[in-house]
Amino acid sequence: MSWPRSQLFEIGDLSWCPSWLHQHEQFTLTKLWTLKFPPWGRESLATKACEVFKEHMQDLSSYTVLDICAGSGGPTPVLEFELNRELEAQGEKPVQFILTDINPHIEAWQQLCKKQKNISYIVTPVDARAVPRLGNKKECRIFNICFHHFSDEDAAGILKSAVESADSFIIFEATSRDVATCLSTILMFFFTFVVTLCWFWHSPVHLLFTYILPLSPLTLWIDGLISCLRTRTSQEISDLLDQPGLDLSKWTFHSGTKIVSWPVVSLRYYAGVKSG
Repeated sequence: MSWPRSQLFEIGDLSWCPSWLHQHEQFTLTKLWTLKFPPWGRESLATKACEVFKEHMQDLSSYTVLDICAGSGGPTPVLEFELNRELEAQGEKPVQFILTDINPHIEAWQQLCKKQKNISYIVTPVDARAVPRLGNKKECRIFNICFHHFSDEDAAGILKSAVESADSFIIFEATSRDVATCLSTILMFFFTFVVTLCWFWHSPVHLLFTYILPLSPLTLWIDGLISCLRTRTSQEISDLLDQPGLDLSKWTFHSGTKIVSWPVVSLRYYAGVKSG
């Protein structure tokens, strides 16, 4: 069962959201990409995203991948490692990944780039609605659990930019407008306690607002639920591509769902690939 999409606001998007809370939310979402749920599933959202690349992107080594709205890095380190390990084993050149965001997370990105030579970043703000073309290689733009944040007008502009100036794009979402997924967002509440214990144990602020006053867990849960209500179906994304003057004649589109841990965790995707 699904219902009409609502363009609501998540707490983490608001200007008055404290920086420490925004950081906690970004970091938790990054860790969620690599989380595994044995015995129901032994793969993560990130490894399922790798499957999408390999299924729908031919000649992957000829691409540069731009991570739009990269946040703290999301799944890009895992994508880079897994995809390039396989390519290098086949004697192919590695794929280069570039992190971008309207609010660049320079410190976090610097740490990633020190560990993985095929990841770089743009230091200046990059608006997802007007991404500049970078270099001469083919370009793939990825949107990791972020496309639902944009209004229909902005989302249409983002897709128009991708079609006119890139060679492919992939939208990944871990939420959807159905009862099961909405109910599963309660897992974010409990996962926040684990994140604080493992990675923010040295911060009095994070400890206070997790274990004494559970503001962080509540925020992650509420924002996860709102994300469900904002997420578009594949048909709704296709409708946004139906724009006057937008030439789609060379483009092929794919969509689907990758089950990570049935029935509560799935990766949904919508991909566009340009031929020639």
